[in-house]
Amino acid sequence: MTNRLIRLWSAALAFVVAMGFGSVASAAPCATNCLTPGDYTIVAMIGGLPRNDLVHVPASYAGDTAVPLLLDLHGFTDTANNERQYSGQLQESDKRGFIAVWPQGIAVSWNAYGCCAVADATRIDDVGFLRLVIATMKGRANIDDTRVFVTGLSNGGAMAQRMACEAADVVRAVASVSFPLNAPDCRPAKPIGVTEIAGTADKTIAYHGSSTPPLPDTVAGVPLGVQGAKASLAAWKRIDGCSDALTRTQLPTGSRAGEYFTCNGGVKIGLVTKADGPHVLYSGYVGLGYTGAYTAPIDIAAYIWEHVFNL
Repeated sequence: MTNRLIRLWSAALAFVVAMGFGSVASAAPCATNCLTPGDYTIVAMIGGLPRNDLVHVPASYAGDTAVPLLLDLHGFTDTANNERQYSGQLQESDKRGFIAVWPQGIAVSWNAYGCCAVADATRIDDVGFLRLVIATMKGRANIDDTRVFVTGLSNGGAMAQRMACEAADVVRAVASVSFPLNAPDCRPAKPIGVTEIAGTADKTIAYHGSSTPPLPDTVAGVPLGVQGAKASLAAWKRIDGCSDALTRTQLPTGSRAGEYFTCNGGVKIGLVTKADGPHVLYSGYVGLGYTGAYTAPIDIAAYIWEHVFNL
């Protein structure tokens, strides 16, 4: 892997270094140092801390057409590389033609609402970091401003939820796997689509919740409890001004129907429940005590693009 770019972001006081494979070519609206198909690592100094992301540009990307951008966030104690390997979004990037980014959290954690660890306890500006990631990618590739999405697992899903609250001006929709909003309310800049995918047998983030208000409920980055998945859905229903009409999407045996409300601005708020599903809902996942034996009844990554990011 060779150094590809050293670029000063004077407004953000950040240096961006890109390392990867593939040639550099011009692509509208990018004029210099533009990404071409391949895999990259982008490193930025922000707030005095080095932050890095893994980036995948699919073979179909030519730079002449704006494409969607996805940020896919790892869980607590996990890594960007592990999320890239198991979430299924790498394969979806090649299939659907979007650019995928896997950012790395400080001390393998994200500062979401009430979780987790170092990032939460020290109040790391992860919203600012992910905004910088989005801005960086827009400067280096032809990104469709109307199709910037965030997803993530566990603490990464929690961070996706926070981005929905605090970065709706640059993010169109988010999909959280195994983590609720974990806050009673928030004020996004505009209505934003949010869907959570959760398992009823989750022993890490309880499906029915394990905390009493006020939320978030945390001490030194350790969550004392969490909002239930249905309570999170109800909170988003209030936040986005949704109708009471409920639409259900049929899912294979082993999952319940996806539940969706249509809200202000035409966005959708949803909850997909995996009956008896564990915390990590990725098929074949290895790590955090999982052996790779679990097979989800739905392809999580494909489902997200077909039902949440199908805009």
